[in-house]
Amino acid sequence: MVAKVILCIPTLNPGKLATRMVAALKQQTLQPDEILVMDSASTDGSVQVFEELGAKIIPVRRTDFDHGGTRNLAFNKSSADIYLFLTQDAIPLDVHALENLVRALHEYPACALVYGRQAPTNAAGVFARHARLFNYPVGDSVVLKRKEDVPRLGIKTAFCSNSFSAYRRSAMEQIGFFAVNTLFAEDSIAAAGLLQLGWEIGYVPQAVVEHSHDYSIKQDFCRYFDVGAFHSMNRWYMDFLGKAEGEGARFVRSEYNYLKREGITLPMLQVVFRNGVRWLGYRVGRMHARLPLAVKRRISTNRAFWGRLDGMLTNKREAL
Repeated sequence: MVAKVILCIPTLNPGKLATRMVAALKQQTLQPDEILVMDSASTDGSVQVFEELGAKIIPVRRTDFDHGGTRNLAFNKSSADIYLFLTQDAIPLDVHALENLVRALHEYPACALVYGRQAPTNAAGVFARHARLFNYPVGDSVVLKRKEDVPRLGIKTAFCSNSFSAYRRSAMEQIGFFAVNTLFAEDSIAAAGLLQLGWEIGYVPQAVVEHSHDYSIKQDFCRYFDVGAFHSMNRWYMDFLGKAEGEGARFVRSEYNYLKREGITLPMLQVVFRNGVRWLGYRVGRMHARLPLAVKRRISTNRAFWGRLDGMLTNKREAL
């Protein structure tokens, strides 16, 4: 039986990226049976670009966007065997990207989800290039991760990314699909839940998209604040996978060695300063419960989440 495949792309004013994405998708050797674009009221004409591709547009109010809940619309709107997810800035790098990713699910029936390699853009800075190489190494074969790997891999066991991923619907049904009202990391939450049930997750380095971000110092602080807050809010996740410090230390060593090889001036100073900011953001995030909501909204990358949380707490107080 041929599996039905649906491609899902959340969008918000992708601009010229929409044209690049559509051009890349038209060339793919695997053509999805349906393309769903969950659009948050874009005003840049990108909706029309995706409509010309034949995509079905699902409107999402910007205030209602939720990393897990919005992606769950794909499962609710259309039935399929496999659901592919891309973010609007993750552009397939060759014509086989989607095919290579989906093939892994066919070849490994115990695999619930797979994610592909994210290569840095040509304009990516040194920190962005290292982050992509560290998290998405080049390879020739699928790397499988199982619950039994937690003692060895720790928090990295559940690492994956919905910037370029594919899920088996039958597996996602067992965990109730993506968690809703999460700060971020709906993908890693799903991965952890699937691992606990005995499913495998796979990294497919042969399936490649171009996707990277050059974060400022302030943006790095905000990102790591979110990571710390997420870890604080999801104790079960940390209990299952262990602390993040070991992986963080490995990342810092790798980053220093990469900057040194690239001939960057004063690599140790740059690494110490940037990772000091990241560590501070993470520690503040772990203590987020002590901070006013207004402060958390200001320093988070996901202000809408804290706004919804504020609304839920207000409604709860009014109901008492």
